[in-house]
Amino acid sequence: MNKIITLLSISTLLVFCSCKKTNQVINTTDQDDILKVQIYQVKKEDVPLTLTYLGNFKPYKEAVLGTSIPGKIEKIYYDEGSTVKQGDLLIQMSSELLLQAEAEYRTLEKDYQRVKNLAEKQSISQQDYDHVKAKYDAATARYNLLKSNTEIRAPFDGIIAKHLAHEGENYFFSASLEIGSTFTSGIVQLVKINPIYFEFEISEKDLTFIKNKTPVRAIANIYPKDTIIGYVDFISPTLNPTKATATIRIKINNATMKYKPGMTGKAFINVIRHDIMLIPLKGIIKELNEDSYFVYTVDKFNKINKKNITILEYIGQYVAVEGLNIDDKVVISSKKNLKEGLSVNIIEIIKN
Repeated sequence: MNKIITLLSISTLLVFCSCKKTNQVINTTDQDDILKVQIYQVKKEDVPLTLTYLGNFKPYKEAVLGTSIPGKIEKIYYDEGSTVKQGDLLIQMSSELLLQAEAEYRTLEKDYQRVKNLAEKQSISQQDYDHVKAKYDAATARYNLLKSNTEIRAPFDGIIAKHLAHEGENYFFSASLEIGSTFTSGIVQLVKINPIYFEFEISEKDLTFIKNKTPVRAIANIYPKDTIIGYVDFISPTLNPTKATATIRIKINNATMKYKPGMTGKAFINVIRHDIMLIPLKGIIKELNEDSYFVYTVDKFNKINKKNITILEYIGQYVAVEGLNIDDKVVISSKKNLKEGLSVNIIEIIKN
């Protein structure tokens, strides 16, 4: 009987031990199934960035030249593409009206000199003097107006970009009726392209990096290997109300005339952004079929969270981003099988 009891006790003990051992194996297996991750602890840094802007080359000066009085175009002295100097005679208009006005002006000029001498001797009434002087002043103004509209001269050094009318045509000034347009009607278009402007729009938040004379690198898309240096010459005093952007123009030396108005290009400004979140490139994930990005972070309960981010700039193997908080723990190891709410084990924390 004692032998039977002893055997039963041994059997019970073996079963108990076996069950305990089985439970231990199950617990170990559960622990092994938890994903192990390497994380990067986010911190704020002062980061050198290169801001890039798309833009266009613009003339340094431009003018559409014509007359405010209708008339026949007698002569256009320079072909398209010709270089002219300030003061050069560009256009000769019909002079019939000018000749008539000049004859009247010369006659009244003599009359005025005569009555002026008489007035100084008090040999003429003030009323008669004022009458002759008024006619003389009117004739002078008409003569000068017709003269300025008969001989059109270059207001600055430049290049004749385009003929907008032709010799022999009767010219009538007319403004464009398109909404938002400026007065474009004229006889010739004159541009100055040395120096030349490169114009682009800058966001409101980046305005603090720009001031007059700030050096800016630029390239024309047609010459991607040729970097040119310009200096900020204009910052618009108001912002575009819909885009919250300001217009910037940089002045560039263009002695070779290599760069033409209308060419597209890019401007680059080197800045230091303070308190920027910088994380390793390998922590970034792109959304499927979308132009947006996110990262996985680990919270204080070792649970996975998904956070959307905005990429500011790529800097080697790191990325400057917005959308994270200081001390966020970003997963930088394999992100396969990760999803929100999943428990993980942190095996390594990288802080720099």
